[in-house]
Amino acid sequence: MFNLILLLTPVYITFFWTIVLHFFTGRKHTPKQFLGKFMVASLVLYLSHFFYFSGNYGIYYYMDSFYLLASLSVYPLYHIYVRLLTAETSFSWASHGKFLLPPVVIFVFYAAGIVWISREEHYYFIKNVMGGGEVAGGPQLYLLWVYYISRGVFVVQVLYYLYTNFTFIVKNNKRLQEFYSNTEQYRLRWVQFFNISLALTSLASIAAAITGREAFASGEYSLAGPSIVFSSMLFFIGLLGIKQNSVQIELNAEDKAEEEQEQKDISEKKLQQELEILFEDQEVFKNPDLKIWDISRMLGTNRTYVSRFINQQYNRNFCNHVNHYRVLYIKKKLRENPGIPNNHLAESSGFGSVSSLYRAFENSEGISLSTYKNSLMAESRSVGANQP
Repeated sequence: MFNLILLLTPVYITFFWTIVLHFFTGRKHTPKQFLGKFMVASLVLYLSHFFYFSGNYGIYYYMDSFYLLASLSVYPLYHIYVRLLTAETSFSWASHGKFLLPPVVIFVFYAAGIVWISREEHYYFIKNVMGGGEVAGGPQLYLLWVYYISRGVFVVQVLYYLYTNFTFIVKNNKRLQEFYSNTEQYRLRWVQFFNISLALTSLASIAAAITGREAFASGEYSLAGPSIVFSSMLFFIGLLGIKQNSVQIELNAEDKAEEEQEQKDISEKKLQQELEILFEDQEVFKNPDLKIWDISRMLGTNRTYVSRFINQQYNRNFCNHVNHYRVLYIKKKLRENPGIPNNHLAESSGFGSVSSLYRAFENSEGISLSTYKNSLMAESRSVGANQP
């Protein structure tokens, strides 16, 4: 009974998210829709596990090749999902088919082997050749070699896609700083968290790929660890996935709107003067939703020109440029009153959160905000003690 619960839990979870994620429609929900495809592959994978580990080999005979396809498709599908969140606006076979080609090719070769043998031979292959290590011949040897190749491909996939996903997310987080003054709501921290979690659980996946599923059929509680870990991960991937929109689509929409505006030429000297007026006199940095498109519209020029100018003239991206003025404002306020609460400082200066304030202040000043406040308070007490 306990094993049955362990086997069915990831099946229920992936089925639930398959239904929910496919309810999202429209271009802006493309990543959510595709995450639903990832859940479909995971559903097939864990449904196959259920029939295999519960001993339903008659049904598993028909699912074996689809199990192989699903196991090799999970990482490419998650990678495509990350690409749709960070770099691309829609799925296309021309762009993304290459990631799914190896799983499909191996599936075709393995399915041909399944058709080649009888159900009884397949049962013998699963129980004695794969599970018991007996010598295979003819079509069973063919199936065994295809299976070994699939496990090798799986190991390569794990290493390649984990690194590639990590690189995509890091680039995206850096890129966001060129457009937004507060990037908290756009940063893909949870995706990176699950990418790291996948890295840890992939150690078990690689071990399973080398030893085979038979290693997990040895005892009543042998499935507990993998089932709990993967069930939890899949549940939270779905839960957080429904909250995450594609930043790429939003960037493209803003740039398209910008292109439709009438632009005017502006010299670098004039641009610098007007930028200083906006930040020093008008204090536009206090707006927590400030974007580079807002600045370019105020200046009557395009976003690319403003971004390049800030990068070259001040040697910082847009987010750091805005935070520079926010930190200056905070230092000014603290010199007037060192005891101002941090949440008030964050809100009044335009930071999206206190944690953002802490990071920006330390990056700018090289010391923590609390250290800076303590030094001002100590200086204030020293001045007060020396006064007659």
